[in-house]
Amino acid sequence: MTATRLVFALPLFGAVLSLAGPAPAQKDKDAPKLTFELYKDKADEYRWRLKAANGAVLATPGQGYADKADAKNGIEVVRRSGTDPKVKFDVYEDAGKEYRWKLKSGNGQVVASSGEGYKAKADAEKAVEAVKAGAAKAEVVEVKDVVKKGGK
Repeated sequence: MTATRLVFALPLFGAVLSLAGPAPAQKDKDAPKLTFELYKDKADEYRWRLKAANGAVLATPGQGYADKADAKNGIEVVRRSGTDPKVKFDVYEDAGKEYRWKLKSGNGQVVASSGEGYKAKADAEKAVEAVKAGAAKAEVVEVKDVVKKGGK
């Protein structure tokens, strides 16, 4: 009779364990692989962009920085975005009827914005979650010889 109880109890035990979510190592494995690229634009200003593993640009600062340290500080704010209660993501609909997001620091300054518009609000929200989950562990790579239109 004990074997019968065990047979019925094991699936229930497994279901309860699955409610706890993935193990910590699994969570790290599921976090998106992101990379910050730090570069100098044609206007000789420092910029960064946060890229997904597939090359899509998830975030940019929206401005250039005269000092490299200021650009790096912007990267650090984005890195803390998943844990810092002082920073806030806002998802909004732009004039072209696409959804975008922006990240504001504690003083209200926009420090990052979405690299693209999204047709569905849910997709913009997924991008925010990807930034929150992956930016903290994203590698920072300095890129030389960046050629972009419009000096960005």
